[in-house]
Amino acid sequence: MLKIKIEDDFRKFIEKINNKFKPCKIILFGSRARDNFLKNSDYDVIVVSDKFKGIHFLDRMKLIYEFWNKMEHLDVLCYTVEEFKRKEKEIGTVSKALEEGILLVGGDL
Repeated sequence: MLKIKIEDDFRKFIEKINNKFKPCKIILFGSRARDNFLKNSDYDVIVVSDKFKGIHFLDRMKLIYEFWNKMEHLDVLCYTVEEFKRKEKEIGTVSKALEEGILLVGGDL
């Protein structure tokens, strides 16, 4: 995974998510992780936490959006550990995020 400079307000957002959901993994991916974003590019984030168990997939995102206060759009995917492990074996967004993303919180599952 790559490393880039993380803006203070985005870092504070990640800290709030970390405090509330105790995720075992948060990944920034997409253009912001590749460092080829435009001024108004969105933020693509995956949050992995077992605190999402029993919560509908779309409702999980609403919980995360409560902490978002930036002008740029946020695309967030929220998985339990079990869901994430299943998704990382498939071709798709999660495997691409693992390939090109920046691990902001956590390590290997």
